[in-house]
Amino acid sequence: MAAHDSIHVSDELLAELRTKAAAEGKTVDQLAEEALRKGLDDRAWLDLLAYGVERGRESGYTEEEVPDVVRENRRRHRQ
Repeated sequence: MAAHDSIHVSDELLAELRTKAAAEGKTVDQLAEEALRKGLDDRAWLDLLAYGVERGRESGYTEEEVPDVVRENRRRHRQ
């Protein structure tokens, strides 16, 4: 069973959630959970992108060199 907790949102957001949930045949809780999950997934993706950018900077390669580096790395691993 899922844990229960409370969150507080503005009256305007709650009204929007209720309207959208009713239009989609869902409960407010279902719609809020979907939105929160998507928000957390989006943040995880942005964190991963930031990690990739930082690792790219640390590698010393320029953006123009990356396709050749990837191609060469794939060639070496196929052998």
